[in-house]
Amino acid sequence: MLLHIRISDTDICFAHYEKTGSPEFQFQPYHVRPQASLTVNLRLAMQQVALLQQQYERVEVYANAPVTPIPLVEFQEEDVETTYNFCFSPDEKRRIFYDTVPASNVVFLFALAESTCHTLEEVFGEVRYTSALTPVVQHFAQKGLATTNDRRLFVYTHDGVIDVMVLDDSRLVMLNTYNVRTLTDVDYYVFNLARHLALNMNETPIFVAGIPSLRNPVIDELQKYAARVYPVNPSAEFNRSIVSTTEGVPYDLMCAVLRS
Repeated sequence: MLLHIRISDTDICFAHYEKTGSPEFQFQPYHVRPQASLTVNLRLAMQQVALLQQQYERVEVYANAPVTPIPLVEFQEEDVETTYNFCFSPDEKRRIFYDTVPASNVVFLFALAESTCHTLEEVFGEVRYTSALTPVVQHFAQKGLATTNDRRLFVYTHDGVIDVMVLDDSRLVMLNTYNVRTLTDVDYYVFNLARHLALNMNETPIFVAGIPSLRNPVIDELQKYAARVYPVNPSAEFNRSIVSTTEGVPYDLMCAVLRS
């Protein structure tokens, strides 16, 4: 049995998916108490989340953390720590990981606080760490969402940020994460990026993913300035899978669970 855990600053999401026989999906979010440490939050979750009363053979942890993409042909494992620390300025001791995104021939560098990793391993034993963005980019790179072969732009809104990526066929042209407070922040980052990449907003399709309460306002806002803005509808994308029709499941977790 496989337990999926998605960690963000505000929530810890737990999920288990059985696709053999009649598909069964269990999903429970736990809202983090900001005044308490992750250790305390995990201990409380163990007491309150019924899903954690079962025994699991494998535990997969998805880190909602910034990533640095590196072309696969340029990747050197011995340079991982140096490259990550050059791109970010960690304010605490961190454990650095990397994922490959085969569809785009890139590697993502990401990190979690060492204390977070220690707590997870203390509670769950051996775990495997993955960036929450890895299954999203892998999915977008493989799926022909656009009606054109030209570049297409994706916006994934979640947890007070937007992940913005541009794909040319399956090739990742750029990827960045921005903190946003208002819809005008979304406009600023998306269209400033589009200007730097010389994207024609009358022709370039923009696909917006996220839970409906976050996704739909972003779509309405972007449609004021771009001609082709479309929702990413997980139910249709994943053939009405029980995972994609369960309310409140983050889009990245859907992509991760359904590819496992």
